[in-house]
Amino acid sequence: MKLDETDMKLINMLQEDCKQPIKNLAAKLNLSIAPVHERIKKIEKAGLIKRYVAIVDLDLINKPLINYCNVTIVKHNKELFKEFELQVKEMDEVLECYTVSGNYDYLLKVVSSSMRDYQDFVLNKLSSLEMISNINSQFVLKHVKFTTSIKV
Repeated sequence: MKLDETDMKLINMLQEDCKQPIKNLAAKLNLSIAPVHERIKKIEKAGLIKRYVAIVDLDLINKPLINYCNVTIVKHNKELFKEFELQVKEMDEVLECYTVSGNYDYLLKVVSSSMRDYQDFVLNKLSSLEMISNINSQFVLKHVKFTTSIKV
């Protein structure tokens, strides 16, 4: 799909606040409501917008502790990787999971309510996966920047 300048502006505005009324978007783009609605549908149909979400305040839901967890799989084996990924997808504490290059095989973003909660997660869930040979944890001390917007 080829994007024009108006499409890009619209995508950027939706990334900042996807709940704003189409009327407001139309006014900012100097268009009427119908063309803006059509552009949004076209952008969605093309798969450029994967989904609309609400971003919750982790402190207010008692999950203030963020940890980036590096995981090494015992042996590079397609079946072990697949099984690890299936298991991780079922863990509510894991917000994100990536395969990575370098000294580790996976990078997990994990949230928990406390150090004890994180320790329970590691001991009772993550360490119970036999394909894991190493876990390295890095705790976030301060959010410096957080965004989900990618300027197009």
